[in-house]
Amino acid sequence: MSVKSDLEQSPISSHADPILWNWRILAETGNTTAQLKLALIYDHGENSVRDSAKALHWYRRAADHGNTDAQCILGLMYYKGRHVDVDYVEAAHYFLLAADQGNADAQLFIAIMFESGQGLPKDHKIAIALYKKSALQGNALAQFSLGLLYEEATTQDPDRPRAAACYRIALANGNTTAQNYHRALLDRLSPEEMALYDQYRTIHDIVGDMRKSDFVADHTILGPLMRKRAKMQHYLI
Repeated sequence: MSVKSDLEQSPISSHADPILWNWRILAETGNTTAQLKLALIYDHGENSVRDSAKALHWYRRAADHGNTDAQCILGLMYYKGRHVDVDYVEAAHYFLLAADQGNADAQLFIAIMFESGQGLPKDHKIAIALYKKSALQGNALAQFSLGLLYEEATTQDPDRPRAAACYRIALANGNTTAQNYHRALLDRLSPEEMALYDQYRTIHDIVGDMRKSDFVADHTILGPLMRKRAKMQHYLI
């Protein structure tokens, strides 16, 4: 069943709220930026405007038209149970849509889900691949998380020089939690490890070349979730 247009549900005068009216007109034409903006207004606006049902409607409209920010927000809503019941499978679905388009935040969140096994098969190999993709785009939490994985060596032998370099880069990008990890690990590096550490100046030096998108196409394990795209047509204009 299709969702009725927001304008049909509660028409308002353009004189009453011209800014909201203009965003709604643009949103109805299929403009995903306007759809996301309208969702944010309904989600976080003043009490007279705030409406969680309308916010969800417009987040979904924007997400189903490919807006990665809306997809990531919806993923977080389902992950945390905000405005909706907690649903890790649905959260993974929206994170994957955004991650497959190269959204660094979504790649971080879906990596966390793979690492923990929430809504997805537990797979540290896939998790580390996603952390790398997010880290390459400057996500400081992904850089820190990657350092933890290198230090803990879940999928390989410990790589303390890479771990320390990840912590250093995450700290430089604003992740203050990385500071103590970086200091403690540096104190334990051998001279040989320190020489390797000094060679890792950037995340690219640490992880090498990786495409930031097309993740799903490379991992058929995600196929069933991605096929849910076919079920979203009832939201489209």
